[in-house]
Amino acid sequence: MSSSKTMPDTAAARARVVGVKESLVVVDASDVALKKNEVGFILVGDQRLKCEVLRIQAGVADMQVFEDTTGVKVGDEVELSGSMLSVTVGPGLLGQVFDGLQNPLQRLADEHGFFLPRGVDVPGLNQEKQWSFEPVATPGARVKAGDVIGTTDEGLFKHKIMVPFDQVGESELSWIAKGSHTVAEPIARIKRDDGSERELFMAQAWPVRQPIPQGMITHRVIERLYPSEPLTTGQRIIDAFFPIARGGTACIPGPFGAGKTVLQSLIARNASVDIVIIIACGERAGEVVETIREYPET
Repeated sequence: MSSSKTMPDTAAARARVVGVKESLVVVDASDVALKKNEVGFILVGDQRLKCEVLRIQAGVADMQVFEDTTGVKVGDEVELSGSMLSVTVGPGLLGQVFDGLQNPLQRLADEHGFFLPRGVDVPGLNQEKQWSFEPVATPGARVKAGDVIGTTDEGLFKHKIMVPFDQVGESELSWIAKGSHTVAEPIARIKRDDGSERELFMAQAWPVRQPIPQGMITHRVIERLYPSEPLTTGQRIIDAFFPIARGGTACIPGPFGAGKTVLQSLIARNASVDIVIIIACGERAGEVVETIREYPET
């Protein structure tokens, strides 16, 4: 599984734009095989505008464009990748700030300035950084989806490198490499029962609209655990009157200026957790960036 973002090749299926309305583009899907949530790229000059299939009906497909559609017109060509809109998971995510497509904002600012040009697609993980990989499995072992084959350290944290979550059934670990590698270099290889082989990486891409454990639960590889312990937030009024379960869900309702972001920040800084992931938009995203700069260990 490639660790970089999915990019269509020269043999990718192609369609044509038949309608444009703001960020929604309609394409002729009568001669191509499309699937919902597939990624496509609208070709506008030398720019490739990333989009996603939202709906397919009666020979046409509605595609959401993630960038400015100025200049997009009927007849423009659309490259279809054949892959779902995905996110790359692996070492190198911690401490980063990404946009909604997992483009690293700091790298974008360094390379393109604070105003992102259209058609830019940057890998979410650094493709050149070396990570020390320590195997915990040996060649000949039988492995399945979710099995740990090794570890790598990122700061204070030890990441478990697992067999990709979409791997079906058991396979034989035929090769594994100790040492320093990038997320784009294979660190192991498995051999399926039909004789085919698959290279494994420290990073793997996963469709954003598909729950990671779905297939493993179906095949009874893992079990879903339900919340049974309290999460200590460090805020006495919450822990005493509105307790949150570890692994559970909570919300902070309130109007503008009520202090929701302040409370969220206090919980993120003081809760009994190791890693905090914050999703924000608008001016709140700017506050998140400032928080990370002030408290980089979060």
